Amino acid sequence: MILVTGANGKTGRAIVKALLTKGEPVRVLVHRPEQIQAIKSLGEMEVIAGDMMDQEVLEELFIGVRAVYHICPAVNPHEYEIAQMMLKAARLAKVKHFAYHSVLHSVLKEMPHHQQKLKVEELLVNSGIPYTIIQPAVLMQNILESWDLLSQKGILRQKFFTTQETQMCMVDLVDVAEAAAIILTSPGHTGATYELCGPENLSLSDMVADIKQHLGHETKVETPPDEMFSAQLKKHGVGDYQVNTLLKMFQHYNEHGFIGNPNVLTWILGRGPNDFSSFILRTMVN
Repeated sequence: MILVTGANGKTGRAIVKALLTKGEPVRVLVHRPEQIQAIKSLGEMEVIAGDMMDQEVLEELFIGVRAVYHICPAVNPHEYEIAQMMLKAARLAKVKHFAYHSVLHSVLKEMPHHQQKLKVEELLVNSGIPYTIIQPAVLMQNILESWDLLSQKGILRQKFFTTQETQMCMVDLVDVAEAAAIILTSPGHTGATYELCGPENLSLSDMVADIKQHLGHETKVETPPDEMFSAQLKKHGVGDYQVNTLLKMFQHYNEHGFIGNPNVLTWILGRGPNDFSSFILRTMVN
């Protein structure tokens, strides 16, 4: 049995879909009961709804689990505490492999969520549980949040780039999910930390050129000011910690870029990872 936590987000759903192709029983954790039917539409699996910070829920969740892929909800201020509880439950269940969804360059100190993940990585390394740390780059799928605006009106709304010099490594979530399924179902991946990166370090002009090539129209780039970005998030119930952390993230990316190397992902997949152009083309077809 393989467990996936945080299964109802876009990353969790992609990991679950990839694991279901491997023929091993899958159990998932979602936060609310009303999410159960939606996740079950992906295929045959066991679904448990509950709070990651409820130790009783976690101990029941881990019963009979061989391996786990742990995804904490994005920019969660309690990520370290959640990891402590997860690892306690994993020890009780004698889990054989604990894979943790971290972030590329978790050592960067200017971004609070990177520091949270770095602390969890340390906790995991010292846990005595066989582990794999997964450090994905920025997901190409993040642009899908404004895909309708882009495809219908030619407007790319984003906050990753404010200068022509900024370069960003992006990775296709499909590749991350396939790699995760390989890592959890093949021997030889414990004790490893893997940076999962796409094949390009893209500038904004690179992305716009790829979009224009496939969509066939000019693309206007909009970068919402911090005040507007914050107000929109807070309107949807996002808390101050999450908002401030995201703003610090964008500030760091814009000042320093966020580059990576595709060699590790290429080795795991046995092929080159998908580039941004192929991602755009696949998105149009789907």
